[in-house]
Amino acid sequence: MPKLNSIHPFLFAIFPVMFLYSENIHLLPITEIILPSIIVVGLSAIAYFSMSFILKNKIKAAFLVTLFLIIFFSYGHIYNIINAADLDNFDISRHRYLLIIFSASLIFGIIYFLKTKRKLDNINTITNVISCAIIGIILFNVSIDVTQDNFFGSAKLSENEKYLGVGIDKTQFDSPFSSSIQDEKLIQKNLDDASNRPPDIYYIILDEYGNNNALEKFFEYDNSEFTSFLEENGFFVVSESYANYPTTLQSLSASLNMEYVNYLTEKVGIESKNFRMLNQILSDNKVMQKLHVEDYNIINMGSLWGSNNGFKHVNANVCEFKEINRDSLLRELLQTSMISYLQEMWTYEVSRDRVSCIFDELSTLDQEYSNPKFVFAHIMLPHAPYIFGPNGEAVTPHSPLDNKPWDPRKAHIDQIKFANQQILILVDTLLSQNSNSIMIIQGDTGSAFKSRDNPSEDLIIERMSNLNAIYFPNGNYEAFSEYATPVNSFRIIFNEFFDANYTLLEDRMYWSIGNKPYDHKDVTNLLLKDDEI
Repeated sequence: MPKLNSIHPFLFAIFPVMFLYSENIHLLPITEIILPSIIVVGLSAIAYFSMSFILKNKIKAAFLVTLFLIIFFSYGHIYNIINAADLDNFDISRHRYLLIIFSASLIFGIIYFLKTKRKLDNINTITNVISCAIIGIILFNVSIDVTQDNFFGSAKLSENEKYLGVGIDKTQFDSPFSSSIQDEKLIQKNLDDASNRPPDIYYIILDEYGNNNALEKFFEYDNSEFTSFLEENGFFVVSESYANYPTTLQSLSASLNMEYVNYLTEKVGIESKNFRMLNQILSDNKVMQKLHVEDYNIINMGSLWGSNNGFKHVNANVCEFKEINRDSLLRELLQTSMISYLQEMWTYEVSRDRVSCIFDELSTLDQEYSNPKFVFAHIMLPHAPYIFGPNGEAVTPHSPLDNKPWDPRKAHIDQIKFANQQILILVDTLLSQNSNSIMIIQGDTGSAFKSRDNPSEDLIIERMSNLNAIYFPNGNYEAFSEYATPVNSFRIIFNEFFDANYTLLEDRMYWSIGNKPYDHKDVTNLLLKDDEI
């Protein structure tokens, strides 16, 4: 059997996969590395053995493959660094210019290795050692996370999930709330419909949609016309609304479980980076559990959660677009490569289709489902990528319609304007179809254009400020205060329309940084202006 003197092509082939996995070990199951590893290592092996046969020089073939891998998979990282340095208005930050630089480097490197007469044995040995060291460092970091149970799917977290009631059968679930109706049919009340039909419930999440005060302060945008329309159509708009947490996963886990998620910290640990517990309690949330018992058709639109990429108690998934709507190591790998531009353009187009699909399908559900329905619609507006103009025009990020310098804050407002147009049409349609429906139109969080790791007070205010508009068919909003937060939304709904007796929680807001989702800092006083953080 011929001796393999060059192992660095294969190690550099597996490196980008292992690096991305190590950076996201708390988010991704280890099975995510299988497909990208097979693809990258397989193609690298084919390239290596093919060029070895053609060139009759295994060392040169090895260096050609390694050179290609380094340049090909470093492109996206360099591109992201340049963009993060606020160079958006400089030509170097555009794909077409950066691709020229990287392509030229690759060509010159290929020419050098093909034409060089130097002996490459020593350099080959050094490169082998370097590649082994790099992989060794990654494996060491992974092993630390594994020994600390800080990885997706750890046995310790699975035990904690059982302890906390995550994933168990709903008939065995012991609610932590004061309620005697968990496993009994709820009694619908306060309905104008003579048939006493349970109300349809629409929970519409507009991702990163801030409240009017935040839009005025941080964007100089007056959104009062939109909220006035909602109020004129019977909505209650919370004037000083704030999200309970700064991320979608935390915020929705709280609102759909009607409980703060701080209790997870005791079991998982304040330093944990593992998002599995949050994913699981969102996937198997209590609101859907309750409505499932009530024979509701539960319809999920445009959102996937949990290790199985879905909600547990769902009758139909609409507008899933799974190819872009889940954590995927292969997708992340493509985004670091020299074909990231093509991948981005494809993602933008599919993202537009997903948003359009949700708005289109929302207005047709009333004809498709006869039983009462709970509709959870997660719409990625005004959240980036900024791919819609103010009237729904297709926009490519960093290429504004007016040819002026790209301004992400203006692009954010453009997508708010488009979302507003669509919501106005949707509200009219849903109310005309069934005025006894319940609607919640809510931002999961507000916007953020800087890192949350070292936040200023303004960043906390901007991020935590969210739209919160509620429509009750009976018009009774006495339970809502001017500071009502999403954690109480469904407690109030169940009390008002299902004869429940939930105690309303004190409205609190908690901050955490990106890689420590269980380290909660209470920022309520800052947001309500009672004190400083």
